[in-house]
Formats: sequence, C-alpha cells, structure tokens
Amino acid sequence: MKRATTLGVVFCALIFAAPARAATSEEVVERMIEAHGGMERWASAPTVTFVDEFRAGGAKSGEKSRVTVEQGRRRMYMDGPGSGASMAWDGKKAWSEHWDAPTPPRFLALLNYYFLNLPWLVADPGVRLGTPGTGTIPGDDTEYVTIKVTYEPGVGDTPDDWYVLYIAPESHRLKGCEYIVTYESLLPEGVESTPPHMLVYDEMATVNGLLVPTRYTIFEGSAVYAVCVISDWSFEERFDEDRMTVPEGAVIDTSKP
Repeated sequence: MKRATTLGVVFCALIFAAPARAATSEEVVERMIEAHGGMERWASAPTVTFVDEFRAGGAKSGEKSRVTVEQGRRRMYMDGPGSGASMAWDGKKAWSEHWDAPTPPRFLALLNYYFLNLPWLVADPGVRLGTPGTGTIPGDDTEYVTIKVTYEPGVGDTPDDWYVLYIAPESHRLKGCEYIVTYESLLPEGVESTPPHMLVYDEMATVNGLLVPTRYTIFEGSAVYAVCVISDWSFEERFDEDRMTVPEGAVIDTSKP
C-alpha cells in the first residue's frame, strides 16, 4: 500500500510538471466564437443589419449607411439615408443608384459585414488558419494570440486577401486584425495589394446574445485612416427579396476584384 501511494504521488507530480499542450488554431477560433456568443445563434439569424457611420481620418462625423446582409447566401443591400445613394449585391453582380462615392459598390458590398462578423466568418469553408503565435497592437502592451487567416483559391472575390487575428488571451475576444486589400480596381497598375492596415475594436455591445463591435478604428501605419461607429444592430429583420431586382436606370458595377 505504501509503495502504491508513493508511485501515485510521483505520477501526479509528473503530470503537473509536464508543460500544458498548446492550443491548436481551431481550438483558439472555437473559443473566440464562444466568447462572442457562439456559432448557432449567429448562423441561424435570417439577416445581419446595422447602421455604419464612416468617419475618414480624424473627422467627428461622417456618412451613414444602413446595411442588410442575408445570412447563408450573403446577398445584401445598402442605403445612404443622407445621400440618397443605394446599392445591392445578389451574389454575382452589384448595382447602384445615385452613387458618387469613389469606391466600387461591389467592393463595399460585404466589406463592413466582414469586419464586424469576423469572429464567425473565419470558420467559413475555404478558410485556412495559420499556427497560433503572439503579437501586440501599437499602444497596447497586451500579448495577444495571433492567427493568420488565408483563403483557398477561388474563395470569394479576392482570395489573396489575408487577415491576422489578435485574440485576447484571457477573454478570448477578438481585439483587432491586420489585413491587406487586393481588389484590383482599387490599386495602381502593377501593385498587388495595399500595405497592411490595423483594425482595432474600440467598443462592443451584446445584441441578441452576440458580442458585436459598436466602434472600431483603422490605422494606416501610425495614422488614423478611419473610425467606424456602428449602431442599430439587428439579427431578426426580414430580407427584402424585391431588392434583388435591378431597378430601371441602376448602374451595374464593372470593377475588377
């Protein structure tokens, strides 16, 4: 009995002395998704709707647009209450009315939806997850868990885009991401991508049990490129199928992804 007890103590000591197994990228992402409310609640929502106020540089206010995205098929439409501009995306083509913005509607179609729903979207088919690492965000001494996200060929309009997630080590919440843009029509000839930008989620709120951003800042180097304020979140609105019919006089976007 004494020998068995001694062996048991030695065995337990060896177990507790052994280094903990590092989490895989899939495990890190699963924890992140749970920290933001879980996958089932988000994926079962009929739509994701929000109002986005884009403030360029250090502006105190900016243009607002109301965005509605259909979950699953990822069709969408957007309205600018102040400008009268509108656009829609049916999964194959984008069109707009009264559009005078320099950015192609097709590029904007799912841009902010992606930034705002990144915790769940990195679990999409065709996403490749790199090995977990660590990194810091400028002005923040926290050592975040980092995972690089890339895409299989043919996934989405711009499969050469990449993101680096910055995930809080204790709360498992997504704090920010580094990313590039490879949309051809937005780049000078011969340039394959923008320099990396850093997006930091400044404020969040819980809506329908899901933790979502209500404000984020994008940095270009050390300068503030833009601030986005997000309001009127909803995961319950009906998708307006009539918006998928191209209105007479609408302009079809012919830009190149």
